[in-house]
Amino acid sequence: MAHPSEHPTYPAHPAHPAHPAPPARPSRRTVLRTGTAAGALAALPASTLLWTRPAIAGTPGPEQIHLQWGEEPSREMTVSWATAGSVRRPRVRIGTPRGGAGHSVDAETRTYVDGLNKVETYTHHARLDGLRPDTTYVYEVLHDGSDPVRGTFRTAPARGRAAFRFTSFGDLGTGDGVFKKSSIHGAAAVRQVERFAPLFHLLNGDLAYANNNTDLQPQCWNAFMNNLSTSAANRPWMPAPGNHEVEAGGGDLGYASYLTRFELPDNGTRDHCGTWYSFQIGAVLFVSLDGNEIAVEDDASIDPATGLSIYISGYSEGAQLRWLERVLARARRGREVDWIVVNLHQFAMSSSAASHGGDMGIREHLLPVLDRYSVDLVLAGHDHDYERTHPVRGTEPGGLLTPAVADDDTRLIDTSKGTVHLILGGGGTAGHDDVYLPTDPDGVRQASVRTQRLTFKADPDAKEKAHWSAVIDPDTAFPHGVAVFDVDPGTLPGGRTTITVSYYHSAPATVADPFPVPVLFDRFTLRRDRSDGRHRHDEDGATDARAEAAAGR
Repeated sequence: MAHPSEHPTYPAHPAHPAHPAPPARPSRRTVLRTGTAAGALAALPASTLLWTRPAIAGTPGPEQIHLQWGEEPSREMTVSWATAGSVRRPRVRIGTPRGGAGHSVDAETRTYVDGLNKVETYTHHARLDGLRPDTTYVYEVLHDGSDPVRGTFRTAPARGRAAFRFTSFGDLGTGDGVFKKSSIHGAAAVRQVERFAPLFHLLNGDLAYANNNTDLQPQCWNAFMNNLSTSAANRPWMPAPGNHEVEAGGGDLGYASYLTRFELPDNGTRDHCGTWYSFQIGAVLFVSLDGNEIAVEDDASIDPATGLSIYISGYSEGAQLRWLERVLARARRGREVDWIVVNLHQFAMSSSAASHGGDMGIREHLLPVLDRYSVDLVLAGHDHDYERTHPVRGTEPGGLLTPAVADDDTRLIDTSKGTVHLILGGGGTAGHDDVYLPTDPDGVRQASVRTQRLTFKADPDAKEKAHWSAVIDPDTAFPHGVAVFDVDPGTLPGGRTTITVSYYHSAPATVADPFPVPVLFDRFTLRRDRSDGRHRHDEDGATDARAEAAAGR
């Protein structure tokens, strides 16, 4: 195991803008919890304020405001929010700090009724397009009779080579210990993202843990979304579904709340839009997958009508993996994509003693695709700890499909040789998995593997030597932390491009210290050659024809 950084450092502290006072608490048509979303958004200077109008008494105000990239992040943004009841003419007014008030964009309203609590949730989504790349915008969320809520965002740079920063973790929770599986560190984690001021954040599944709060599923989601808005109203948070997003009373797949609250890029399918998707920023392709559909593990909600778990593995009948093949083949065939980053909730490898286990479904169905197209980085959650693998490609001999180590350098890693996997499950949940299996007499750590569905939440059924494990955070008291990724596109066609990865461990939030400063624990650099050189660089030696054939074209 590699050692953590010898010289821990503290992140920069961007000045936090002043927060306006929250509006008066409105009346409600439903038992949806309202929040002080206005208080979570940055106040703008007087010169940038957009047109406003007085509120009508009793009209529920906007809350749970959050941003998501459109299909082209340099030109599209979706602003989403919720209200505590039906409202008239929900909309967003968009402008620039210099130009002031811009034009108004109507929002689409979507609702769902929680099948356990019979509570209706009202969400609104305004899709903004025709924006300018790498530009700061100001916006207002409003509807008839409400005070507007103001925010800002910045579009992504145009496609091409560009430097930018993103952050990631999973397993967040509401930030309010009144809800099961949540801790107050969930609020600190959201604010820690703001400390690093990324362009956007990847949230790797297990969002609200509403399915552990069956009597309060909608209220748990509302608390989660209001906490999220502290950051997500300023920059996109792009989620992947985790096992805790599969909810009893949430439709056939349990995703009714998740898909109603988030408006995510289109994946071209009729039945599964939003459960997996991709987007590109600069020369980095981001691919978000639904691990529930690929994993063999059975770890979802219990349906009270049947007493059985809601097991949705394989629900797309291969559509997700076929889509993934097409997306990755197109990316590696062209010269616009250097890096491919995949995020999902479940993982292929973990050495945690409380682990769900390296999942045979992911190993069998997903890893060969990642190998075929030389995917650089996979980000997961699920276990509430931090673990980094060596770059892996192919498998070791034996029946467990154990990933084989391609290189053992832990500081400067050539991802053309293999894929690095990160478990980033310390967002803020109350559960701890940061105790690891022992090493064998040769000093090699052990790991669990789940080879079949088994009984609901049964322990993994196999063990292996974790030669692939490179770095773990050995703090067995607190699992919290955030990963920061800095993309350097390089300067020359065909030259070197890098991503510097910094993982910051955090002490837990307390009443005395609600927003602890995260401390650098692990830093390493990924490198590869840019794809815009004179000659196409194909790390696997696969031809375009072979890539297209693998994609089923």
